[in-house]
Amino acid sequence: MGNRCALFFDVDGTIMGKQGFVPESTVEALKQARRNGHYVFINSGRVIPLARYIERYVECDGLLCGCGTDLYIGDKNIYSFELSKELLRAVQDECEKDRGDLVLEGPLGCAFAPWLRIKEDFWMVDFVKSQGALWDKDFYDESYRANKFCMQYDEKTDVSSFRAFVKEPFDVIKRSGSFYECVPKGHGKAFAIKKVMEVLDIPMDRVYMFGDSTNDLDAIRFVDHAVIMGRHDAELEPYSEFITRDLEDDGIEYALKYYELI
Repeated sequence: MGNRCALFFDVDGTIMGKQGFVPESTVEALKQARRNGHYVFINSGRVIPLARYIERYVECDGLLCGCGTDLYIGDKNIYSFELSKELLRAVQDECEKDRGDLVLEGPLGCAFAPWLRIKEDFWMVDFVKSQGALWDKDFYDESYRANKFCMQYDEKTDVSSFRAFVKEPFDVIKRSGSFYECVPKGHGKAFAIKKVMEVLDIPMDRVYMFGDSTNDLDAIRFVDHAVIMGRHDAELEPYSEFITRDLEDDGIEYALKYYELI
């Protein structure tokens, strides 16, 4: 197909809402986009065990996981990056010292620090468990592998010490509330898109990114066709080409029709 496009979708807040809600209009719109010959990729901060959950609802051509650290086209892994054992242990020690709630994320699941104390993180444990992605072995088990991690802080956390530690090996994404998402330097959702473009030889004018939050920012800035949801982080607005409706208001279907992709 001469005008085949590559469509990249964030998950949470873009195609999936609270309690795992995916609008039927989104499910059908992505099916139609693929029937029309376009590629559909999930481009998510979720690591692969969490991203697999979305396949229950939507059809896609690949899962780009962990903010560009673990990339699949179909069942083929085209790229993977994991923290070294030394860096992983340093992250564990630093977050314990700084009193920050730590969630490690990797291909074996999400591992929660035993010193969790912030209320929202106990909700996150339940959420991850419900999606079959909880690492339930010892937190320090040598067999665990991590692509990235998140840290949540409160008034008891030494945030300045944490920021000094992560500034060299990680790109730090400030999420809503008191939440840092830490991605190995050089990675991100834009990196994931570049890798897919190289493999599939897709030109930039046929690449679309759909997102809503700050961990989509590098991809939103990178692509020519940047679509953000009706509810979105304000930092995305200067770089967006089109603001669609909320996901519950058929936002994905609306955007794909706007661009005549379906």
